[in-house]
Amino acid sequence: MSDLPVISVVVPFFNSERHIGASIESLLGQVDVGAGFEVIFVDNGSKDGSPGIVGRYPELIVLEEHTPGAYAARNTGLRRARAPLIAFTDADCVVDRDWLGSVRDGMQDPSIGVLLGHCRYPPEASPVLRLLGAYENAKAEYVTSRCAPAHHFAYANNMAVRASVFEGLGLFKEWKRAGDSELVHRLASSDLDLRLAFRPSMKVTHMEFLRSRDRARRLSLYTRTNQQIETFRELSVAQRVGVLLQLLRGRRGRDDDILIKPVHLD
Repeated sequence: MSDLPVISVVVPFFNSERHIGASIESLLGQVDVGAGFEVIFVDNGSKDGSPGIVGRYPELIVLEEHTPGAYAARNTGLRRARAPLIAFTDADCVVDRDWLGSVRDGMQDPSIGVLLGHCRYPPEASPVLRLLGAYENAKAEYVTSRCAPAHHFAYANNMAVRASVFEGLGLFKEWKRAGDSELVHRLASSDLDLRLAFRPSMKVTHMEFLRSRDRARRLSLYTRTNQQIETFRELSVAQRVGVLLQLLRGRRGRDDDILIKPVHLD
């Protein structure tokens, strides 16, 4: 790790012993970064063995945050971070080996303030869940590239943000959920000339979910909690159906991801 990191990675964790070791290994095993990076894990009051697992890795910066909530923990990591680019993932996610390289390359565009990546599920996940994941990515790409800021959302399990965004706007709102989406709405209404973008090559595998029913419940919860953002507007039914139809007309690629061509659905 360089003493002057170009990217700081912030990972909150709470009772994450099932997947946290794989998450750490994936972050420390990054290739083709081309710059120094630091990895900050923030314990949000874990009672299981996850702090002991994190403690086995002297390469990590380990902090504690006793205020409950992932956004409070992320803010603690942000206060410690030293790099101009901040990458976020979660302790139940495994990042691809070139994840930070993709973050670095995506942020070469100076107009981008927040970058979202591609999320997928484990190979043993149900086919329906994998299709749902493909739809989530297609929706994120459509919303970030073709929709008004009112429809924008974010997800901190695969996201990069310029440190200057936090310097200009302040840290995450320490809500139970939707603090990431609130940040991009704050950015859109600010005088910072920066935008939200989606990068398909910036990939993580979300290990928590194996069944579509469990993930669908979580997505429904996110949709409801996004409503606390005054400027947020969900896509219309016609827009969502249009994204799904384009997805189903597409072709299957590697990892059962489905490639779609951009389409105007307004």
